[in-house]
Amino acid sequence: MKADWSRGVWTAEPIESKATVRLTVASDWLPLRGFEVGRGGDALAAFGDVPPLLRSSDLNIVNVETTLGPSGEPIPKAGPNFRADEDAVRALIEAPFHVACMANNHIMDYGPDSLRRTLDVLRGAGLRTVGAGMTGEEAAEPLRLEIGGVSVAVVNCGEGEACCSMDGGPGAHGFHLPAIAAQIRELKARADHVLVIFHGGREYAPMPPVYVTNGLRELAEAGASAVVAHHPHVPQGLELHGGVPIVYSQGNFVFWQEEDSFYRHTGYMVHLELSKDRVAGLEISPYLIERNGLTLMSGAMKAGFLQALRTVSELLADPDAVRAVWNAFVDTVGLAGMSRSLEAILAGMAGNTATSAARLHNLFFTPAHRELFMNGLKRASRGELGDSPEWARTLVGHWQTCGCEEGKRLCLQYGAAGGSYLTGLLRRTRQ
Repeated sequence: MKADWSRGVWTAEPIESKATVRLTVASDWLPLRGFEVGRGGDALAAFGDVPPLLRSSDLNIVNVETTLGPSGEPIPKAGPNFRADEDAVRALIEAPFHVACMANNHIMDYGPDSLRRTLDVLRGAGLRTVGAGMTGEEAAEPLRLEIGGVSVAVVNCGEGEACCSMDGGPGAHGFHLPAIAAQIRELKARADHVLVIFHGGREYAPMPPVYVTNGLRELAEAGASAVVAHHPHVPQGLELHGGVPIVYSQGNFVFWQEEDSFYRHTGYMVHLELSKDRVAGLEISPYLIERNGLTLMSGAMKAGFLQALRTVSELLADPDAVRAVWNAFVDTVGLAGMSRSLEAILAGMAGNTATSAARLHNLFFTPAHRELFMNGLKRASRGELGDSPEWARTLVGHWQTCGCEEGKRLCLQYGAAGGSYLTGLLRRTRQ
């Protein structure tokens, strides 16, 4: 596929005249924190100027990052428990979205009853669901679709944390690589396309950890037509692996975070153009997440953002760069940060609290947390912790600390000039 970074468009070559269908994938939807959908109110307020793009697509998919309705009691876990009014589903209907992905770390925040109710609400509103269920078998079931004569199987999986299906019970479909790869190979024999949507990786990192790049590439090699990921709450890059598009993180969607962080307030939708025999095109639509809702980027703002995304995307081709940025991210936590986390958990364990037990289990069970600790402890034992290159630490620091207004200014300035503000930033330190 030929990339046009100035527009955020990738086109297969040679360009074909065969009929195609358009699929749009959006990331995390959370109708809370000021994005609530009031009964009788404007259900689309938080979507801003995005709905026209959705209406021009044949199928729209979104990650439902919350339970819906009052059922259940909060489960002990690391992180917050999300529950939104079930009437918020009106926003998904009116947008419109057609498929709700549920393999995430919040879909069972209030126990099995909340998952069951959320499934009922979504399905009752006419949305198809994938990625979670009342049994492990149901959670793993792919969604099979026929769109304009093109057959697509959607596999939705994620790290899931405390909401992951365990021992065949209710919850989200976990990130079990050999099983998912086998599932893709089986589906590929019966469908024109297999689309994998993954929810996982490390939050707030500018690039994915090594285990994510290796894992998602393995799914591409198994026969997926495209792999799209979310969960890190910041945008990350994308690549073509053996001709297969892999999007490592779309960033947030309708998901508000209070922190003054440019990257937590940006994201992008992914549009796939599919013919029966190939991915004919891919396009990304970046947006700002503002207090009054989403605003699609355009002009210099879009150009500047796309060039920054291009910079981190091109680093993905270098395994040493991927490893260096992951090491730099771990170095920002350091032994002191790991110690504080463990001390807080163990203090709670002494009081025999279920929440502390859940947090410790999460550290061992969830790859994003386990891999950070394993990387840090291994490198510390070798005297290597803190030795990540300066350019990688610069990139991680920028992704974590760049404020909203500063990020907008940089995009506008460099977008108008036709360059990337990251290029000079990294060139000065990547020698």
